[in-house]
Amino acid sequence: MTTHSAVPMERQRITVVTISGHRQPDLEDSADFRSWNALADRLGHAWCIWAGPHLGCDRGSMHVVRHPRRPGLQSLLWVARSVRLGVRLARAAARRGETVVLNGAEPWGWLAAWVVSLVVRRPWLMDVHGDYLGLPVASLGRWRRAVLARAVLTFARRATERRVVAQSMVDALSRRGIPSALVPPRLQPVWENPPVRTGPPLAGPGLSLLAVGRLVPSKGYDILLTALATLVETVPTARLRIVGDGPEKARLVALAERLGLAGRVTFLGACGVDDVRKEYARADLFVISSRDEGLPRTLLEAASVAVPVVATRVGGIPAAVSGWPGIALVRPDAGSLAEGLRRVAASPPRPEDLAAVRREVLAVHAFAANLEELAGLYRRVTARATE
Repeated sequence: MTTHSAVPMERQRITVVTISGHRQPDLEDSADFRSWNALADRLGHAWCIWAGPHLGCDRGSMHVVRHPRRPGLQSLLWVARSVRLGVRLARAAARRGETVVLNGAEPWGWLAAWVVSLVVRRPWLMDVHGDYLGLPVASLGRWRRAVLARAVLTFARRATERRVVAQSMVDALSRRGIPSALVPPRLQPVWENPPVRTGPPLAGPGLSLLAVGRLVPSKGYDILLTALATLVETVPTARLRIVGDGPEKARLVALAERLGLAGRVTFLGACGVDDVRKEYARADLFVISSRDEGLPRTLLEAASVAVPVVATRVGGIPAAVSGWPGIALVRPDAGSLAEGLRRVAASPPRPEDLAAVRREVLAVHAFAANLEELAGLYRRVTARATE
C-alpha cells in the first residue's frame, strides 16, 4: 500500500471509522463519547458506528451513528449494516485525501471492521477490552466461552495491530505468538476534581456499598447479592446501590427478593456522569464482583475519588493495583467477597493511603496523556500500513 500524501504522518489528517458491537445504554453522553470526541480532535476525524438505541449526532470532528443490535446470530444483520456504512464512510474519507484506519471493538465490531478493511484495503486496529482468553465458564458458559476465545485469536491474527487494556491480556496473546500494545483505560478530566462528600467514607453508622457496571453475567452481580445476604448477618446496616442496566436485571431483582434483600438493594439503572459522581460521593465502599475483567474504568474512578475498593482478583486488576493501599482483592466467590467487605468495613484504610492511591491513579491514567498515547498508536498503525 502506498502513501497518499507527502505530508509527515503526525500532520496528516486521519479519519478513524470505529465500529463497536458493545450495546451502549440509552445515554447521549458517556466516557466513550467524551474520549472519542477528544481523540477525533487529535487525529482529524472519527466516525463511530456503535450498537445501542438509535442515535445520530455530530460533535465537531466526531460523528456518531448508533443502531440496535439484537443478540445471537441476528447480530449478523447489524454487522452487514455496519459494513455497508463503514465502507461508504472510509471511501468518502479516502476521496478527501485523508488517511483512513478502521477500529473494531467487541466481537461483532471486530468482524465488521475486518470486513471493511478488506473491502477498502485500509489497516485496522483491534480493541480488546476484556480478558477473553481467561474467561471462567460461569461468565458465558462453556460453548460460548470457546467460541469467543476462538474469535479473539482469529481476528487478532488478522488485525494490523491489537490494543489491550491490561498486562494479563498482553501476556495471554504473547503466549500464542501475537504481539499487542498496552494502552490502559483513562480517567475523564471530570475525575481530576473529586465530588464533594459530606464526610469521609466508613465514618458513619451505616455501610453504603456501590457497584457500577452493566448487568451481565461476567460482572458477577449474583455473587455480590449472595455476599450481601451473608454480610448483613453481621453488618445489618449494609445497603447496596447498583448503577447500570442490562439483560440480567430481571433475574437479579428476583434474586435479591429471594435472598431477602429487596429493601437493601437499589437498582438505579444507567446514569450519566454527574449522577455517577453523586453516587461515589455517598459511598463507603466500592465493590467489583466480576468473574473476569480487563481493567475496569470504574476501579480507576473509585480510586480517584478516594473511596475504598473491594475487588475480585481477576484479569488485569491485580497487576494494575499492585502496591496500592486501600484496594482489597478477594477471590471471585460470595464467601470471600463477604469476608473482604466485612474486613475493610471493620478496619478502613487510612485517609493518607487513599490519597496516595488517588495521586497514583491520576498520574498513570490521566486523560490527556493517555489519550495522546492512543492517538500515537493510531498514527503508528497508519505508518506501518503505508511503509
